[in-house]
Amino acid sequence: MTQEKLTHNLFKNLVTSLALVLALGGFTQVAHATYAIPSTRAISWMGNAGVQGEIPVRSTIYTTLKPSGGDDAAAIKSAIANCPAGQVVQLSAGTFNVSSPIVVKSNVTLRGNGMGSTIIKGRSGMSGTSVVGIGSRPTVGSAIALTGGLNKGSTTITTATAHGWTPGTIIVIDQLNNVNDDPPVTNVGNNGTCSWCGRLSGTRSLGQTAKVVAVPSPTTATLEIPLYWSYDTSLSPQGVKLSGVTIQAGIEKLTVDNSLSGSSAQKSSGTLLLLGTSNCWVQDTEVIGAYEAILLLNYGAYRNTIRANKLHEGFPTTAGDGTTSYATSRAYGINSQMYSSANLIENNQIYHLSTGLITAGPFSGNVFAYNYITSLYLNVLNFNPYAISFHGSHAFMNLIEGNYIDSRVASDWVWGTKSHNTFFRNKIALAPNRTGGAWDIDLQVNSRYYNIIGNVLGRSTESLYTLEAQDAKTSAIYRLGYNNDGDGSATGNDINVANSVVRHGNWDTYSNAVTWNRSDDQTLPLSLYLTGKPTWWGGLQWPCIGPDVSPKYPAAPGAGKGTPWANGSVKVVSSPSLTSVK
Repeated sequence: MTQEKLTHNLFKNLVTSLALVLALGGFTQVAHATYAIPSTRAISWMGNAGVQGEIPVRSTIYTTLKPSGGDDAAAIKSAIANCPAGQVVQLSAGTFNVSSPIVVKSNVTLRGNGMGSTIIKGRSGMSGTSVVGIGSRPTVGSAIALTGGLNKGSTTITTATAHGWTPGTIIVIDQLNNVNDDPPVTNVGNNGTCSWCGRLSGTRSLGQTAKVVAVPSPTTATLEIPLYWSYDTSLSPQGVKLSGVTIQAGIEKLTVDNSLSGSSAQKSSGTLLLLGTSNCWVQDTEVIGAYEAILLLNYGAYRNTIRANKLHEGFPTTAGDGTTSYATSRAYGINSQMYSSANLIENNQIYHLSTGLITAGPFSGNVFAYNYITSLYLNVLNFNPYAISFHGSHAFMNLIEGNYIDSRVASDWVWGTKSHNTFFRNKIALAPNRTGGAWDIDLQVNSRYYNIIGNVLGRSTESLYTLEAQDAKTSAIYRLGYNNDGDGSATGNDINVANSVVRHGNWDTYSNAVTWNRSDDQTLPLSLYLTGKPTWWGGLQWPCIGPDVSPKYPAAPGAGKGTPWANGSVKVVSSPSLTSVK
C-alpha cells in the first residue's frame, strides 16, 4: 500500500472512530440540509438552458419529399425556402443524396422518418463546409460601452449611449482579458495565442450571449437570463448586437451521413452546424462522420437544445507510411466556439470520435448532461483522450451533470484560462486498457474555482488519489495544476488550482469511499438544472449516478446501443466504414 493511500485510509478511520465516540457519549447527529454550491461559484441553470418552453411539437406538414435517385439538394432547399413559419418539411424514408449543404431557416422544422430510415447523404466532392445545418454566420454590430447593472445576477444593463436594441435582439456581452485577475483571464496558453477565442483576436474571451426582452429606455436593456459574471468597468465591458440570428428552427428524426463527403473542405467546420442560432434544436438525429467536428456550435449560439442524438465515426488521417490515426483537430465530437451560452446538450450518444465535447472561445452558462461518451479514438493508442475538454479561453459557469464517461475529463492549458465550471453526479472512469494520460479529472494551470460534486470516479487502476505539485507521471483520480499532458514535474505548477477547487461527496475507486468537504451538507441535490425526472427518462432510478444511490451507476450498453437510461427513442442502425482522409 502506498504512503498516500495509507494516510488517506487512516484519516477515514479517524473520522469513523470520532463519529462512534460521539454516538456512545450521548451526542446525536445533526440532520444535514441539502448541499448548495456557494452562489459565487455557480449560477442558476434551472430553467435557463435550452429552448425556452421546450421544443415545439409541429404537426402541420408543408410538403413531403421522396428521394429522386439523383441530387436532391435543390428540392430540399426549395421546400425549406417556401415553407411557411411553424410548419414542417417532411422527408420520407430513403436516401437523399446532396451535393451542397442543406440549411434550415427560421421557424421551420426539417423532419425525417427516423434515424437510419431517412438519410441525407453527402456526395463525394460536395461543395460547402458541412452537410446539414441551421443558420448562418450573423453580422456583428458596433460595440457599445456598458456602464451599469453589471453585477452577477443583474437582469438590467445600462449603456453609455443609445443602443438601438429591441426586444428579441441577441447580443454578446464581454470584457477585456486580465491575466492578473482572480481568476486570471487570458487567451494565451502553452500553444500560444488563441486569436479565435473571442472578439478582437481573442483579447475579449470572457463573455456571454444574451437576449434582450425589454427596453425600458434608450440606454437600458432588460435581459432574459441574469448575468453570469460581475463585469469590471475598468476592463471596458461592451455589448454588441448579432444580426441575422436564426430562431425556432429544428432538425428531427433523420440520419446525416458524411461518409462519402468528408474532406478537408470541412476544416474549421462540422458535419452538422448551428451558426448564430437561438432557440433551435437537433433531436433524434444521427450524424455519421466527422472530418474536424461532428457538430459545431458557433457565433452566438444561444438557448439551443441538442437532445437524443447519435453522434459517431471520425475520419482518420493517413501518414506517409500508410498508417492511420486521429490527429490534432480531427474527429471531434461537439465543438463550440465563439460565444455559446445557455445551450442544453443532453441524452446523446457520442462514440468513435476523438473527443466528446471540446470548447474554444467564451462558452458560458451551458448544460451538458446525461450524455454517454465511450470508445473514443486518439492518435496515441494507449493514451486517454479528452472526453470533455475545456480547451480555449474562457469557459465559465457551465454545468456537466449525469454523464456516463469512459475517458478523461480536462480543463487544459493549451489556449488559455477557464474557471467556475461544475461536474455533478457524473460517472467518470479512465478508458479501458489505456495507461497514458490516466487522470480521471485533469485540471491544468489556471483552471480555477471548479466544483467537483457527487461524482463516481475511477477504474481501480489509479496509483494516487491526487497528483499535485510533485515530480511524477503516475495515474491518479485527480491531477491538479500541471502545465500540459506531458508535464511530470512539480516545477511551475499552479497550486491555486487545488486551493480553489471544491471536491465534495465524490466516491472514487482509489479510496473506495465517499470523500466529503469538511462540514458541508452531505445531502446532495437530485439535479442542478431539472426540477424532476425528465419526460424522456426510461425506467431506471432517478437520479441514476451518485454516491447516494444503489447501484452507484447503471450498467452501460456499449458503443452504439443507446444511453444507459434511454427510453427506446434512439434507434440502433449499422454504421458505414469511413475511409481515411489526408
